[in-house]
Amino acid sequence: MKRFWRRDAVLFLSLLLLSGALFLVLFLLRGNGEGEWDAVISYRGNVVARLPLEHDTEYLFECEEGVNRVVIEGGAVRVESADCKNQICVRHGTLSPDSADVDFISCAPHRLLIVLERRDP
Repeated sequence: MKRFWRRDAVLFLSLLLLSGALFLVLFLLRGNGEGEWDAVISYRGNVVARLPLEHDTEYLFECEEGVNRVVIEGGAVRVESADCKNQICVRHGTLSPDSADVDFISCAPHRLLIVLERRDP
């Protein structure tokens, strides 16, 4: 059986500290949701609208495949209604800078993608 050497312990602790520091830096760079954010709506990979989250508004997205009604309210965006069969985009819920478990909303039948981006100063 191989013995655990001091240099192995130093290497292990160094890697542990480095990974902790990297996690801390990434966590701090992510921010806390404050600032100015836009809901970026893309169709087939092309940006069709950039809507600020600060203003409550509705956006009617119409394409060859169908129609989606996108609502911005209270600093969050959601798909209020869609005429696709599966309704996954509607059931997806809201997307906000504070939500850690949701990164985007998509409607695959309509080839629609909604992501949040921090606005450049």
